[in-house]
Amino acid sequence: MKQRNRTTIYDIARALNLSPSTISRALQHHPLINALTRERVQQLAEEMGYVPNWIASSLRKRRSNIIGLIVPRTSVYFQSTAISGVQHIAHRHGYSIVIGQSEENMEMERELAKTFFSLRVDGLLAVSSMFTPNADYLSPYVKNNIPVVLYDRIPNGFTGHSITGDDFHGGFLATEHLIHHDCKNIMHITGELTCNLYQQRLDGYKAALRKYQIPFNQNNVHVCNLTLETATEIAEEIFSTQVPDGIFTANDTAAIAFIQTAHKLGISIPQQVKVVGYSNDLSSRIVSPSLTTIEQSGYKMGEKAAETLIRLLNNELETESPVNYIFDVELIARNSTAYVKLNTLKEG
Repeated sequence: MKQRNRTTIYDIARALNLSPSTISRALQHHPLINALTRERVQQLAEEMGYVPNWIASSLRKRRSNIIGLIVPRTSVYFQSTAISGVQHIAHRHGYSIVIGQSEENMEMERELAKTFFSLRVDGLLAVSSMFTPNADYLSPYVKNNIPVVLYDRIPNGFTGHSITGDDFHGGFLATEHLIHHDCKNIMHITGELTCNLYQQRLDGYKAALRKYQIPFNQNNVHVCNLTLETATEIAEEIFSTQVPDGIFTANDTAAIAFIQTAHKLGISIPQQVKVVGYSNDLSSRIVSPSLTTIEQSGYKMGEKAAETLIRLLNNELETESPVNYIFDVELIARNSTAYVKLNTLKEG
């Protein structure tokens, strides 16, 4: 199939008998071009299907007004709300975003970072995969003074700009809540501990056990990728040998897997097992029983990450010391941890 040639400003110039420089200025709403000419140029450009060559434009202006965004999965509720926050702030400041999914693959994450670098993005926002051990793949950005802000998941040892939730406090709150509901044998289902937030949630879990003088048992900690399938396998394995009185999972997906598996095996929640998740996904409100969870404000985190990056681009922040902003978290108590009569528990 023969490839159709793209319309250029030279084509528009010939059609209107104007100079290419006049066409360029009119398309950029330059005040020296009168309103009637601007209108004629813009109307014909639309009719001819003209699309600006933003790569060439970025080379001339040394600005693309494009921000790269790398996330593990756009389908995850927390990430989708964070993306909405990023988009809101970026659009307000005249930036577009280009999104890539690593699909929890650190090699894909590296490739996306390379691709965005070659596309000359003005800055990069990223959420690391669960398995990313360090941030060395960001060195081309650092060497070329291209701002980078990581949010939510941060590789161990990263010393740059970051926006996170207070995952230690979240882990502590979740575990303390179970203890306050008479749980003594509390399982913790977590993600890979090379990832900052899972290590911090585990540390919070341990701190709550220490505070209430409950011995820590390494066998009560299970590391997995926190998908529905893997968490279901772990739930079946645990319930085949024992029924712990409390379970704290590092995301809501794993918590729902435990609730569903308990139903299938005839184990009652919350009478026999109380469950706390993390993230306050939409699904946490509609699962039965509704899920007690930790709210971590994905939308606000996305907004803050984008605001920080744009302030760096505008030289509005002191870059000598990294920005490390931590959002507070909140426990949302629901039916998965409190056995009460129907309609007597006020849900969050």
